[in-house]
Amino acid sequence: MRHFFPVLAILAGLGSSISSAQGSNSSSPFDRYIESTRAGRFEPALVRLAARCGFTLGQARVRFAERPDEAWKPVRRLPAARRDQQTDFFSTAAVWRTGNKGVVEIWWMNSEAGDETRTLYCLHDREIQAGEEIQWASENENEDGSTDPGWAYEVRWNVEKKKFFKATHEGFVDKNGKPAARPKLGSDAPTTFGLIPENLRWSDLKLPDVLLQ
Repeated sequence: MRHFFPVLAILAGLGSSISSAQGSNSSSPFDRYIESTRAGRFEPALVRLAARCGFTLGQARVRFAERPDEAWKPVRRLPAARRDQQTDFFSTAAVWRTGNKGVVEIWWMNSEAGDETRTLYCLHDREIQAGEEIQWASENENEDGSTDPGWAYEVRWNVEKKKFFKATHEGFVDKNGKPAARPKLGSDAPTTFGLIPENLRWSDLKLPDVLLQ
């Protein structure tokens, strides 16, 4: 279930951006994430969320899972790249845990539609306290041969008393996560887009419990 905000859609009305995404895997957000993770580096967004949660990533053990089909399965490490997979739909998860605190990072990829989504969660006693989500649209090749740069929409939120989801930040960003002006969208793009996944507990994420061990 998602909480809907009156923001512009980014994953529709982009025309030939789908083929552009398929042809530039090396520069996709997910592949950059894989490269940094396999090198032992933390993304700025992950560090930011961990700081909000009072969580020290460097002192925690990380466990991984991937979902190439209908079910999550624990893995020793993440794949080398999205193009290693034989499916258009693919997801990965990374979980850091120390004591009763944890941080979760989930990526969802749809190569057929050309979209990628990253969601971060902060856990305390298996309850979700805060989160962030960003959804990317790939570069868009125009009919005249020019190319519009890729961009994304980001939202951050807290879960407050009585399980109320409060957005603390939202806006357009570029492919590096920096604030950006509102991009030009296709004429058939929807005018609303849901961003906050209303998950309250670890169990809502449907991830293997072994990731918390």
